[in-house]
Amino acid sequence: MGDYKKFIADFPVDSAEFFTAITYATTELYISMHVLDLENNTAFPIKTNEFIDKFMKCGSTLQESITNIMVNLACPESVSTIKNFTILSTLSERMKNANVISEIFHGKIHGWSKAMFVRVGDDKPLRRVLYVVENVNAQMTKLEQEKELLEQNRKQQNMINALMNGYASVVGVDFVTEKVEFFRTSDRIKSALGFMKEPPPFKILVEKLINTAVHEEDRKSIREVADESYIKEYLPVGNSLSKIFHNEVGQYVEMKIVRTGEETTVFGFTDKNNEITEINDKIYKDSLTQVMNRKYFDDKLALRNSQAVVMADIDFFKEVNDNYGHQCGDAALAAVASILNSSVRNLDRVVRYGGDEFLISFKGITHEVLRNRLEQMRARAEKIKLQDYPDVKLTMSFGGTFGDGIVSDMLSFADKALYVSKKKRNCVTLVPFEEKI
Repeated sequence: MGDYKKFIADFPVDSAEFFTAITYATTELYISMHVLDLENNTAFPIKTNEFIDKFMKCGSTLQESITNIMVNLACPESVSTIKNFTILSTLSERMKNANVISEIFHGKIHGWSKAMFVRVGDDKPLRRVLYVVENVNAQMTKLEQEKELLEQNRKQQNMINALMNGYASVVGVDFVTEKVEFFRTSDRIKSALGFMKEPPPFKILVEKLINTAVHEEDRKSIREVADESYIKEYLPVGNSLSKIFHNEVGQYVEMKIVRTGEETTVFGFTDKNNEITEINDKIYKDSLTQVMNRKYFDDKLALRNSQAVVMADIDFFKEVNDNYGHQCGDAALAAVASILNSSVRNLDRVVRYGGDEFLISFKGITHEVLRNRLEQMRARAEKIKLQDYPDVKLTMSFGGTFGDGIVSDMLSFADKALYVSKKKRNCVTLVPFEEKI
């Protein structure tokens, strides 16, 4: 190939890049280094190895030799790029205004590498260049890490932005520091927190919100999914889960949890009451009476906790149907249901259990208040006047149980109490839960 020292001596060089490259030629940074004499189609090795020498000698021309080296040095996905970069016939044009040009590629042996052409002298057209292949694995690894971090940050921001577009409150948390950041805060959360200028640590924040803004029946399930260990175990990074719960006044709220990183998560909260109520109405509301239907009882209410369960029905309802027709019966059912529904709170539930039977579940009610409420319902039922049936007189019987239990367990006690009331008609009978009649 020739003696590069004689080559340099014969052709004085004043390129700073060239001398810098020569200085570091023997370091581990460079895989190979050759001075290429484009005019005489020869190469002078400064740093090389047996692998490179083998392919350098295989070519009949300098171009073939360089191509042989790079095709065998580069991974398949980089071959096309590096072949184009090492076309010597276009080198003079490409380096017209540059002392150095370079291309990064992925090598089979050394991993990420950089091929460089460094101008030797100011000859025009270009006569001599230094051709260097440098190991840049460390730099590329760092760049890839920085790129990955930037991509993670971009994805995290996109997740936050998506929540910001659809959720009234968006809260971020870092599990390592337990630091909480409010990206957006609703009046409800401000009220629940009492509102502080600086948010409390994550665990304190969650507990405070659960105890003040989540209905007692949903607190256990919300506490479970909002837990750091649950999120890390069941929610992979980049994924999300949604949970519907009732707030403190019984309205539907959606909580969305997005795992934005190994130690970061964002929570979104938004009102879903109108949307879910509309869906539930189609599934669970009785079309005639506009109270909840038997499916609602079976799917939702049967296993809930209650402080009172009441069964009620219309006295002599069969006679109403027989004497005045089913249209009159339907009008009576609708009128009675309206009275029952308007007499309870948002936390209570009225269900058309079957035929003319209605079930009422009460939350947090005392025996005295319960009796007064039922007596009011009974009295209002006596005053019902059906528009097209002025001769029809309606009365209702109520049987209920009070205490603390599961609705389905309390139902049999309410049934027995109703049986007692039906013997007298137009009255209220109450028994303690778990006390035999």
